Amino acid sequence: MSAKFFVEKYVKQIKAMNPKYDVIYTVSKDEPITFEDSETVKLSMAIIADTHLPNRESAEKNLANTFEDIANSKEKFDAFLMAGDIADYGTDNEYERFFRVLDNQKSVGKILVTMGNHDARLFFKKNTRILVKKIKDYLGIDTGKVYYSCDIKGYTFIVLCTEKRILEKAHISKEQIAFLDEELAKGTKDGKPVFVMCHQPFAETHGLPEVWKTGDMGEQNDEVRAVMEKYRNVFFINGHLHGGIFEKIAEVINEENNVQSVSIPGYRKENNFGITDCGVGYFCEVYEDRVIFRARKFISGEYKTGDYTRLEYKLI
Repeated sequence: MSAKFFVEKYVKQIKAMNPKYDVIYTVSKDEPITFEDSETVKLSMAIIADTHLPNRESAEKNLANTFEDIANSKEKFDAFLMAGDIADYGTDNEYERFFRVLDNQKSVGKILVTMGNHDARLFFKKNTRILVKKIKDYLGIDTGKVYYSCDIKGYTFIVLCTEKRILEKAHISKEQIAFLDEELAKGTKDGKPVFVMCHQPFAETHGLPEVWKTGDMGEQNDEVRAVMEKYRNVFFINGHLHGGIFEKIAEVINEENNVQSVSIPGYRKENNFGITDCGVGYFCEVYEDRVIFRARKFISGEYKTGDYTRLEYKLI
């Protein structure tokens, strides 16, 4: 039998195992996004993770659905966060498709993106250059670093990122940890919540290590966590685990200081636990005294209901 036959057979087997990868979703207008109190909301954002974009038109269209869904709403979104694993292999074609969608969106304000292990493991230097350029394009930040901080409507956002090629975890330098400490000190001094994003979660959170043996931040895990625990009302956002919406999606990092962690489900692929739908993320509403995360199937314009689809945190 020919090599072509075996390749075609292999591709069919993979598609059979992953039947939804090539489905192109349509965004419904029947359940538009609504905030719980549009008059008093101070800040809003949409958050997804693990787009794992392949070089396929279907995946590009499904990513664009997020912005179509937001545009269908009458609500104003101040930011869009993508918590890493932009692409499957980190190739030029994958990155071109991903950033073509983000470059053309008009429904959100600021765009914040970080790299995940799939972005760093094969083409780290190239994708670092791309990310640094996009940080400059989207936010006007030109430090040459893959980690950064920005102010959105008076609220501080801090984005952490691996600084070395690595298989699964992250390498967070001493310089980046010091940067995190400094930015948290400034951002929390007036009592406002601060949002920190990194692809990898902290060790022993969100079901680790049972849900994923190599799924945590890595060698600098304890140092980064210790810095974050010093400050009040810090919200840590991660991806990487493909955990779905289940009982481990939210984690208390430090109860006394109200340091919380939310693990965002994977976008492109079906997830592993609880509500496993692909195309799901959260949108977040920040009020004077509370922060609310609500699950949304952006890929098709639907709310998800059930346990852990609404997370509310009182600010202290």
